[in-house]
Amino acid sequence: MKTKSLILFVLLTVSFFSCKEEKKVEDNTSTEVKNVDTKFKVSFELLALKDDNFHLYYTEDGSINFTEEKSLWYPYKGSDKPQEVVFSLPEDAIPTNLRVDFGHDVNKEQTEIVLKKFKMNYYEKSFEAKDSLIYYYFYPNQESTILDKKTSTLKRIKLDQNSPPILYPHETLSQEIDKLVK
Repeated sequence: MKTKSLILFVLLTVSFFSCKEEKKVEDNTSTEVKNVDTKFKVSFELLALKDDNFHLYYTEDGSINFTEEKSLWYPYKGSDKPQEVVFSLPEDAIPTNLRVDFGHDVNKEQTEIVLKKFKMNYYEKSFEAKDSLIYYYFYPNQESTILDKKTSTLKRIKLDQNSPPILYPHETLSQEIDKLVK
């Protein structure tokens, strides 16, 4: 009787550990599917104290002929802390140039906008520029924008003007976009 009990115990123990081991093997061989975002994204980390609406334009033909049809709006809530503003382009859109308007119409309360970081993402690739290096890729519209490169601050020339601070692309921005999409 003792022998039968011992054999039964050994068989149960081996069976228990064998099942557990099989489960480990199954777990190790499982293939995890990553969710890769296929949209081209443009983001700015910035500081703006007052509520506003930011506007990103893009072209896909190499020009700087920006139109409302190829643009995105971002409703911004003012804060005394830097925030990330993310524009997700439509699924099949691949930009060649970008323009960004930091505001909409007259906003006398928005005295300045401090840019901390600019970033582009496409699939698993990304490009980033911080602080004054952002202006290696963008230049301000001189009719509406004052730029202080030392503090990376954008301001309207006049607080009551209709157009906000606007940044247009340098050729270097198109080159970085090309690197991301290849």
